[in-house]
Amino acid sequence: MLRSLYRRQLEADLPRWVEAGWIAPEGATQIRRDLGADGEGRFRLPLLLAGIGAICIALALVAFVAANWEAIPRPVKLAGIAALLVAAHGAAALFAARGWRAVADIATLFAVLVFVAGLSLVGQMYHLPVDWQAGSLIVVVGALAAAWLCASRGAALVATIAAMIWLFWRDDTLHLATPDGLLALILLAATAGHVLRHSSLAGRLAVLAQALATYAAFVIGEMDRMDMSCDAEVVSAVLLGLAALAGAFAVWGLLADRLLRGGADGVAALADTGLRTAPLLLALGCVIGLFLGLDSYDFLGNRVDARVLLLWPVTIVTLLAAAGAALAITRGVWDGAFTAVLVASALSFALPLMVVWFPGQVVWIAVIALAGAVAISVAGSAAHRTSWSVFGNLAIAAVLLMLLEHTVGSLIGQSVFFLLAGLALIVVALVSGYILRKRPGKTEAAS
Repeated sequence: MLRSLYRRQLEADLPRWVEAGWIAPEGATQIRRDLGADGEGRFRLPLLLAGIGAICIALALVAFVAANWEAIPRPVKLAGIAALLVAAHGAAALFAARGWRAVADIATLFAVLVFVAGLSLVGQMYHLPVDWQAGSLIVVVGALAAAWLCASRGAALVATIAAMIWLFWRDDTLHLATPDGLLALILLAATAGHVLRHSSLAGRLAVLAQALATYAAFVIGEMDRMDMSCDAEVVSAVLLGLAALAGAFAVWGLLADRLLRGGADGVAALADTGLRTAPLLLALGCVIGLFLGLDSYDFLGNRVDARVLLLWPVTIVTLLAAAGAALAITRGVWDGAFTAVLVASALSFALPLMVVWFPGQVVWIAVIALAGAVAISVAGSAAHRTSWSVFGNLAIAAVLLMLLEHTVGSLIGQSVFFLLAGLALIVVALVSGYILRKRPGKTEAAS
């Protein structure tokens, strides 16, 4: 459930628990402190509004300069940009010295936005050639510098967005054995390192998005190098890549949950966010795979190069997930949750192979898609993860609706559909009930 709702419910329950003698008053205070329930969340909305206000002010300044472009002398424009940068960073330093870290972060974000706008204005003043790739890279470097020097989460978020723009605004594909390939990994490490040190939900989501974008860019580059361009190969690579990455996120997220409790907060938080993101990727894989498998697309009849299974980014991520599973076994933390997420990942990995390499096998494609969606939901029950249960149930609903629409008008098709749906739902009910009876209590408190 949402963290704010959990805190609200907790505040309603704690006095009753203290009065009943189930917990001591000191314990209730410690619970509130541990969850940040003493007021930390109350200041998030004002700070968010202040951040949006800073963005609006920066846009207003840019619009004002653009409206009076000819009237403002060039030296005044340059001096104004420099003055705003110095003033914003000076204000950030002053706020930070007084302990107002969040306000200092907003001031640093404003400075970064001024820097971005200044790049564009300087380019116009001196009629520099348009180079969005180089410009986005300069923004990344400047925002990263501000993020690390000023401990700014907002600046790091700008750097992450600019890094993703740089990845896909390139004229050529990304390859590992090139300076740009190495630079992409360095930028990902820099933004991820900042999030590990100064964690925030927006920052973690942005870094995971950057990791997905970098991963996708390397997959595209490897396909280009291997001269794989037919649509069937592209579909295979995309769906296989989603399944492999989701499996790695899930396995290492579970490992962090089991092994890093009470320490390495930044790593644990990032891994937990990856664990919550994984079911979305798996659900998308199931739904997209079934959608392609139910319709007779001409490109699915093309012969697929088996080298699609040897794309090194997908292979490395798959091996990373396998290494996490092996570590879970050796450390003695393997349980039903690991089994469920690996089954869900394996089914999502198998689905594109069936869709692309064996087109027309609608029954088997439907079985794999429905089983994959069920496995996601079961993983949510096994790991006590609300996000997995929600995405799993949504995937089940989508798969069932798609199958129902596809089988309407065919009695045999309807028979197979309702048989599979009934068996799947019964299995989900039995497995979920067994797991919940065996391991009651712990649920995902925040999402």
